[in-house]
Amino acid sequence: MASNPHDIVPAHLAVQAMRDNGYKNAAYAIAELMDNAIQAGATQVELLCGEKKELLAQRKRSRIHQIAVLDNGRGMDAAVLRLALQFGNGTYLDEDKHTGIGRFGMGLPSSSVSQCQRVDVWSWQGGVENALYTYLDLEEIKKKKLTEVPEPQSKPIPQIWHQVGKSFGEKGTLVVWSQIDRCIWKTGSAIIDNSEFVIGRMYRKFLERGKVAIRMLAFDLDNPGVAIIEKYASPNDPGYLIEKTSCPAPFDNKSMFQPWEGKDKYEWICPIEFRGKRHEVKVRFSYAKEEARITNSGRNPGDEPYGKHAARNVGVSVVRAGRELELDQTPVIKYDPVERWWGIEIEFPPSLDDLFGVTNNKQAARNFAELLKLDIESLLREGKTISQLKEEFEEEEDPRGPLLEIAQKIDSQLSIIRRLLKAQTRGTRSRNRRHGPVAEQVATVATEERKKEGYVGQSDSDETIPKEM
Repeated sequence: MASNPHDIVPAHLAVQAMRDNGYKNAAYAIAELMDNAIQAGATQVELLCGEKKELLAQRKRSRIHQIAVLDNGRGMDAAVLRLALQFGNGTYLDEDKHTGIGRFGMGLPSSSVSQCQRVDVWSWQGGVENALYTYLDLEEIKKKKLTEVPEPQSKPIPQIWHQVGKSFGEKGTLVVWSQIDRCIWKTGSAIIDNSEFVIGRMYRKFLERGKVAIRMLAFDLDNPGVAIIEKYASPNDPGYLIEKTSCPAPFDNKSMFQPWEGKDKYEWICPIEFRGKRHEVKVRFSYAKEEARITNSGRNPGDEPYGKHAARNVGVSVVRAGRELELDQTPVIKYDPVERWWGIEIEFPPSLDDLFGVTNNKQAARNFAELLKLDIESLLREGKTISQLKEEFEEEEDPRGPLLEIAQKIDSQLSIIRRLLKAQTRGTRSRNRRHGPVAEQVATVATEERKKEGYVGQSDSDETIPKEM
């Protein structure tokens, strides 16, 4: 069936344009497939990377040939499977279904074409032997041979995936990418090594709670019985409060940071009225324990493996429905190594997607990121209040108004935490332990900051721990 020459968006051109849809790298594109799996109730998800030897510059080198994501979720019937490969369509588009990590109807096809020329999908609900199959092929679309998603048909899953996959069950889905031409990592090992850090951070809450296990395997397609690399993703917590994570020793089995005001109070909840309903946004603050900042060896803690790990997790973690969208580095002072020693996490429900400005590839919250760029403290020093700023935003029909209080909270609290961190190591020498209790220095910082913010409380001597403002 030929396309209409007067189509608003010619399909063969639109799909090619969608290849440049803003995925940062293959890890973020793979995460879209994992989102679908977790949304479908999967408890096991597998990233399977098949390599093949290729002759390059007169040498045989391993190169990625196929990437697959296998899950044991609820699977799809023929109608839903066909829908899932349509751009901009899906089963979670209605507002009353905006409760999980899925929503935009772009995940499977959009993420796939960002990395490869062809995607094949099998899904089953009554045993793997009853799997339904369909596909997208960019070359066929470009030549106008494929103008709609092929109707799903029964088709056996290639044996190779049965050999390497461990999650085949009564229900599930297998997505396979081939003709991979846009993945910046050229081997399965590189894909797994680079994806583990990002995927472990994105799904840390699911991994920590045991809601899902993510297996990662690289193998040779000509010798699938031997694993090149096999591992399970560990949580990667930029707030460093989770005890068992991918952080190097000695903080692989204990938390490296501490909650800002203790376990019971470190979470600040901001109620937000949006579209006639009340919603909650949660903001959490943490900072490094003294033992992470001061070493007996005299080495700079930033040069330790755990310090380098923290340097890769700098920023405000923006979390939607338990899944991280991004690590926003807007508030980060780029030149200051102290920045790696604090953690801020902001978590909001999918019902606030439009307010936060969530992109359809779920990689950013644009409205919130723009708000973090504002120098709110300067505006407050000019005599304006948060309420006045909100009113100005409302008059200008700026949707970010309800988020002002959150941005101001992060700005003021981060100022205190930075000073606390500097006090934490004040008086240290490169090869000597500190002299004097850190609690006294921290208390001084906390008291000074509270006074700056207009608080009047007990004497400095009573301030033994930092208080949340």
